[in-house]
Amino acid sequence: MIDALDECGGLRHDSSGKDDHKGLLRTLNRWTHIDHLKRFKLVITSRHDEFIQRMFPKSTSIHIDIPSGSNVKPGDPTSHDIYIFLKSRLKSMGEGDAWIKGALDRLVPRAADIFIWATTVADFLEVDPRVRLGILESKKRGDNTEGLDELYSVYLTVVEAAFGQICEEAIQGIVSVMGAMIFAKQPLSDDVLLMLRGVQIGDSNILQLFRKGLISVLDSGPVLYFHHRSFEDFLLSHY
Repeated sequence: MIDALDECGGLRHDSSGKDDHKGLLRTLNRWTHIDHLKRFKLVITSRHDEFIQRMFPKSTSIHIDIPSGSNVKPGDPTSHDIYIFLKSRLKSMGEGDAWIKGALDRLVPRAADIFIWATTVADFLEVDPRVRLGILESKKRGDNTEGLDELYSVYLTVVEAAFGQICEEAIQGIVSVMGAMIFAKQPLSDDVLLMLRGVQIGDSNILQLFRKGLISVLDSGPVLYFHHRSFEDFLLSHY
């Protein structure tokens, strides 16, 4: 099974990444043409991608559409899973039942069956649930069919809440770290990141601020990296 094939094969924001991605697709496509491999099932998940669809046409594969965004219908099984997940996370924050019910009524429909939206929001609310729920509700809702506007809106809220009040010098450091994380070909240690422009400010550095502010989209390990490629796509988009 290959999850999120549209995000596999290296970064596609540069020429080498595009070549890696196309090479991976061609390799997987051979699966349908080699007799002894046809005994196995290859299960692939992906966002809508015309190039992937051409590589795996309906004549050689079975396509199953999983609705998201405005295509989600009431009672969809994924929505129920997201409801259970968010309910558990909100309860762990120590809020009362009435507040949790109201929050779920507003959050679950906005998730649009995109689980990364739900996990990001849950992590974002950990800091101050009531205040941050108000921040989320004050933002314009996305309405595109794939739910990316809604997801990107949450990412924008996360970034604004983390760095909206910092000085220009610190912003330069934040941008340097983000750029290095996106385009580096290997994980970068703090020692390497501290050599970037604007990261070291006097006797302090912005890495602690970076980790604290972006806790909802960062892996919690000692080496910084974003836990989902969609956040990188957001940073490189014109959203």
